[in-house]
Amino acid sequence: MKNLSFIVLSFMILAACNSSSDELASPSASSSQVTERGNKPRPFQANLTGVLNLESAPTACTGGPIALLDYFISGNATHLGNLNAASFLHHDNCNLDLGAMLLSADVSGDLVGANGDKITYTGEDVINVYNFLVEPGPTGSITGTWTITGGTGRFEGATGSFTISGLVDFATLGFNVAANGTITY
Repeated sequence: MKNLSFIVLSFMILAACNSSSDELASPSASSSQVTERGNKPRPFQANLTGVLNLESAPTACTGGPIALLDYFISGNATHLGNLNAASFLHHDNCNLDLGAMLLSADVSGDLVGANGDKITYTGEDVINVYNFLVEPGPTGSITGTWTITGGTGRFEGATGSFTISGLVDFATLGFNVAANGTITY
């Protein structure tokens, strides 16, 4: 009886090993498993801090005598972890609306993880500059929507969007924002 049990157990182990090696050897099985894992919308959250890049070329704004510099971005983000020093925000253009006391800017840039994988984005930010231009105050609100336009590494072909909300410090011209949205990769 022990011999029969041993033989049956041996066949079961052999069958399991053959089944596993067939799945590994079959390109369609492994690629379909990767496809099933990839390209799913996932929550995206980040805490971002912007510090002026004093060596960047200023972007002149329409509507008033203001120009914006680029920013180095630090912080952390889901799916990226801590951001590395290559993370940045560039102002593509900007407009100062003195009637509404709002500064709007089209932005683009990269959020880069510690391993070098990056998310590329474009967006529009709006800053309330009332406390900067009229009533001296230390901060102004900043809001915006950023669209994920791709990336590198595991974020190649990534899509999605997220909103940002936070404060600009008018003494340093830096900012702190929280980001919430989705990313598909």
